[in-house]
Amino acid sequence: MASTPSELDDPFQSSSTIPSITTTNPAGASLPTPPSSQSPSRTSTGTDETPNPSKLARPPIVSRKSSGTNIIPREAPTEAPPKDFPPDDARAMSPRRSTEETDRMLNSARLSIERRAQDMQSGLSAIATQIATVSKNCESLDRQNQALQDAIGDMTRSLSRESLSSKKK
Repeated sequence: MASTPSELDDPFQSSSTIPSITTTNPAGASLPTPPSSQSPSRTSTGTDETPNPSKLARPPIVSRKSSGTNIIPREAPTEAPPKDFPPDDARAMSPRRSTEETDRMLNSARLSIERRAQDMQSGLSAIATQIATVSKNCESLDRQNQALQDAIGDMTRSLSRESLSSKKK
């Protein structure tokens, strides 16, 4: 273990500080190496990991090139010239429409909504008439059911009277 004499003679050095040993790698650069785990000034728990010197070094600052000015000269065109697109192209469907186009679109939308509303109303009226016929059928079935229950009740009463009168004799 090689260390400098100033590190060994320092009386104020605490027992928890670890002296570093400098070695040279094959490229000739000097790198600090960790001391051996048999150092008397340090207690070893078996999980001693020293930080890698390459992880401790900061990366160099990268210089950026200027992006230039953001000033636009007055002579430069500010808007792109209008282009003519076919009517079915999505780019032709911009919000910049003439009043005739918007009126035509409004009228066609209004007509389609009115047709749809009429279809829905006719469907609702068909459902309402169907509900009315089902309720009429239900009422007539209720009346017929009541008539059958009355007839069955009359028959059971007459049969029970006859059976009682036959047992008495």
